[in-house]
Amino acid sequence: MMFNPSTVFTALLGAAAFIAAPAAAAPADEISGSLAKRVWLSNIDVQSACKEQYTNEYVAIDDGSNGCGAWQCVLNNNRYSVNMDGYCVRHHGGEAYASCGGGTKWDWQCHDRS
Repeated sequence: MMFNPSTVFTALLGAAAFIAAPAAAAPADEISGSLAKRVWLSNIDVQSACKEQYTNEYVAIDDGSNGCGAWQCVLNNNRYSVNMDGYCVRHHGGEAYASCGGGTKWDWQCHDRS
């Protein structure tokens, strides 16, 4: 098997140009500002969230899926949504919010913007 010298040279030249090209980066203050706005406060206790949002008789169940929207508050086969943001505000104050960063039902957390 023989290589055409011009083909090899072109491939090497293209690779060198790709490696040497500077990457476009966001300004450091923009990155640090966005990271500073997300402070972890706690995990969300979904059972407590249901009981606080409705009454102590409600229980949290999941619908069998693994996504963030799997949780429901249930009483006598009546199913209602869980207000995760409300839980965070009740426990941590007005700047708190809920986030499901990992994408599964177990990833709900409270964060703070301030």
